[in-house]
Amino acid sequence: MNPNSALLTGLVAGLAIATQVGPISLLLVETAVATGPRRGVAAGMGVAAADLGFATAAAATGGAVSAALSSHEAEIRGGAALVLAAIALHGLVGLARERRGASATSATPRADARAGAQFARFLAITAANPLTIASFAAVTAALSLPGLAAAAAFVAGVGTASAAWHLLLTLAAGHAARWLTPRARRALAIGGRVAVLAIAANLALRG
Repeated sequence: MNPNSALLTGLVAGLAIATQVGPISLLLVETAVATGPRRGVAAGMGVAAADLGFATAAAATGGAVSAALSSHEAEIRGGAALVLAAIALHGLVGLARERRGASATSATPRADARAGAQFARFLAITAANPLTIASFAAVTAALSLPGLAAAAAFVAGVGTASAAWHLLLTLAAGHAARWLTPRARRALAIGGRVAVLAIAANLALRG
């Protein structure tokens, strides 16, 4: 595979993984609605940065990661279920505290006033999700990336596709928030966390 083909493959793979409707995308949309386009974009770039890191690691190791992970599918699902359940429950508790008027600094997306905090938050959330690691490992295991140039082109394609998608998603969600009432925003926040909790339960039951 030459660098041009590797770049195109990276673009396609990055877009396919980024556009999957999953817990990260649900939380990302809810965060963009709650905090606005600027902080939403920062959160989206945190996800894209994690995707770039996963793609780099997967391209560097080739099929080794995929082979190592294939024999631990149950453990990966269990780990992902625990991480996602913790994120969802933490958010629900924060929303409950906010409802009771405990503090304006509760554990909700609004609590992170700075864009940098949202970037770091979503970088950590994505990096802690074993499902993302497994997805990139599976993609690179099916590829042949001979040489540094092809590997670098593939990683660049993944990073570009992920960043472009998450930029579009968070800008759209952030600007759409102006038409939502506070009650609708709260319903979206609760619904997003309940959906993440349901995904976690499904992963645990499958494991």
